[in-house]
Amino acid sequence: MSEDIKKISIPTAAIAVALVMMGPAMLSTGAFAIAPDTPPTKDRGLHFVGTPDLTVNKVIDPDTGLVTSASLSATGEVAGAGTGGEATLSSTAEVTQGCLTPPGNNEPSGLERSTETVTGSETFTTTNGRGTFDVTTNAITTPTEDFSCPSANMTPVLVSVLFTDITLTITTDEGKTITATFADQDP
Repeated sequence: MSEDIKKISIPTAAIAVALVMMGPAMLSTGAFAIAPDTPPTKDRGLHFVGTPDLTVNKVIDPDTGLVTSASLSATGEVAGAGTGGEATLSSTAEVTQGCLTPPGNNEPSGLERSTETVTGSETFTTTNGRGTFDVTTNAITTPTEDFSCPSANMTPVLVSVLFTDITLTITTDEGKTITATFADQDP
């Protein structure tokens, strides 16, 4: 397990209260487009047509109402892209995982925090220098790599994910590059 993971011991009741309070917010699975937080760059005619959109994707377990997976997607159109190129979406994900104990058991369980990089890329082609892209990062899921609960009676859960340093980069076959950055997202 990574050395930068911090373990914090908290009572199961505190996790349950936090999950109950977060539950209504997590039941909303509707996606909405998020515009860049700074104007996208331009490079020798390569530019976004309009603005690219970012979407936070999440999968919610219908039985528990808990988020079990989270990723990012970006869509848009570029012009001045020559014969095509690649769209790359990347972010740092600050992940908090924990363990739920069976009802009635008040043994403390711990939270583990880690930082992971999520990325995705897609090759696109153009017509007359214009092309569209739809790129999705790999997903953060429960449990993430190397995470396990101390007891088989506990269930691993994804407590929170904060996507930071979100960057969309378009690189053409001719070597032109543009970027768009987005504000932090907490699904």
